[in-house]
Amino acid sequence: MKRNTFAFARHIPVCFAISLLMGCSGRAATEDADLAARADGAPPSGVAVERPGAITDAMVQEGQQIYAGAGICAACHGPDGAGAIGPDLTDAEWLIGDGEYEQLVAQILEGVTAAEATNPLGAIMPPKGGAAITDAQVRAVAAYVWTMSH
Repeated sequence: MKRNTFAFARHIPVCFAISLLMGCSGRAATEDADLAARADGAPPSGVAVERPGAITDAMVQEGQQIYAGAGICAACHGPDGAGAIGPDLTDAEWLIGDGEYEQLVAQILEGVTAAEATNPLGAIMPPKGGAAITDAQVRAVAAYVWTMSH
């Protein structure tokens, strides 16, 4: 007698692990925490922060497309920027630098070396994220990343 098994059952642990990596950022924010002033000095969510003059709406839109596509940023930082292999780009905590626009441009252009890597995997970020994008596209991605966290 042949035993019937559920083929998909073998894939459940793998799917669970992937969903944890891609879907969970580890943040447990509440509405109360968002409404309160943050300890790191960043304004609570929903509070407008003046955008640097170098950032335009067109740059942000272009940067969002590059982030999700040719820039391959979403592969490490997640489709929503909440982090996966790379760190969360949506909060006010910056592991390298201060999160200001020109610093983000420089960080993307230069990448993150193994000595600077702070993630548990020791994953680096090559210059331009390893993508074949132009310096102007880097500036657009930096504009989009800046808006994610401000």
